[in-house]
Amino acid sequence: MRTTLPVSLGLIVIAPLFLPDVASAQIIDAYFPPLGSGFGDLATEAQQVQTLEHYAPQGLRYGPVRFDASGGENVGYDNNVNRLANGRGSATLITSGAASAVAQWQRDQVHVNLNVDDYRFISQSIQNRTNWTVAAGGIHDFGHDRLGLAYTHLSLVQTPVDLGALGLSQPVPYQFDNVRLSYTATTHGRFSFIPEAQLSRYHFNRIVPTEMEIDQSYRNRAVITEGVTGRYDLAAGQQILVVLLGTEIRYLDSSPGLPTRDSNGASGMVGVDLGLSGPIRFRALIGYQTRRYRSALFGNLSAPMAEAELGWNPTRLTMATLTVRHGIEDSAFENIVGFTYTSAQIGVRHAYSRNIVLVAQAGYQQASYSQTPQALNNTILTQVGASQAVYSIGAGAQWLMNRHISWTFNYNFSSQSTVGTGHVPDHTFMLGLRFSL
Repeated sequence: MRTTLPVSLGLIVIAPLFLPDVASAQIIDAYFPPLGSGFGDLATEAQQVQTLEHYAPQGLRYGPVRFDASGGENVGYDNNVNRLANGRGSATLITSGAASAVAQWQRDQVHVNLNVDDYRFISQSIQNRTNWTVAAGGIHDFGHDRLGLAYTHLSLVQTPVDLGALGLSQPVPYQFDNVRLSYTATTHGRFSFIPEAQLSRYHFNRIVPTEMEIDQSYRNRAVITEGVTGRYDLAAGQQILVVLLGTEIRYLDSSPGLPTRDSNGASGMVGVDLGLSGPIRFRALIGYQTRRYRSALFGNLSAPMAEAELGWNPTRLTMATLTVRHGIEDSAFENIVGFTYTSAQIGVRHAYSRNIVLVAQAGYQQASYSQTPQALNNTILTQVGASQAVYSIGAGAQWLMNRHISWTFNYNFSSQSTVGTGHVPDHTFMLGLRFSL
């Protein structure tokens, strides 16, 4: 059985020292394992961040069950809470909490975790929100094959700096539910196959209070994904991957008089996974994806698809990571059925001393929106082709007083550029105190 609770590849170790409300091409990506991984295992499901060994929280243990919990308070200032041109600043309070339980036996593992982040903006109360997530998963190891099942519920918001989101003066709340099942079938040689199935549901809320409620129900949709991953073991922890996926998207609340945005899609990717150990860790997949829309007005949307993660430990005290993605995403606009996006993020984590950790990160996101189909020209849905870019840079520090108490300081700068708005900058400073079991 694979070792659980690893120091993860990617930015998952660095991200907790920064604000949890950051822009993303696909916000939910942070909550799910990479393509080609089985489901239900802590090694790829809800990641648990490990700090320095001598200061890592130990949680509580009762037989095969371990409980972990933490809570924190962050205070600071955000000079553009609205994330819009000429947006207003506000003092900011962020209260966060997390709890998890993991039970492990010889062949089975079950876990559940809950996270809550409450944002209070003193002079911009319309921006107040509470994000929360809950996830559960488990695996059964047959000794040769493995069955995995996982469920995730997210209650989040979109802001104007999220790619494809509406440029509204207040956040757009939405819920996301996902159930996923996989079966890892291992042959007697080096080949293994992972058939999988996922069912996802997006539900967008009305925006209140405003002079006119904005009904976002036209964005509600169900997404069915089925696929298979083929893996060939080159050596221990090193694999060649082939991933084939089919996707069906069905919108649940169609808008009267507007063409449906339902679609069927397919994608194929090949790549390598060089494991999670050693000074250099690399994982990359590249391929192609296409969507065929039910309405002839929208035609087809095709684009290359890629995701890559590179980790480098130049010393035992320093970790650098790079994450790159490219693909197709759904838009928040009725007249744009989808768009292509590219995102890249680099981060560095350095243990300055036994209990002081320094971090830095920089990110870039870009989206390209196609022009409205000609048949919709001169209607209320007319949209010219456009692009959106978001840049970010930040730095932070964490002081681990002991296993249970830590202080954090973070600074983050971001700037969004879209057609007609120019650059929209934002500076955020936060000081936090966190307690852990």
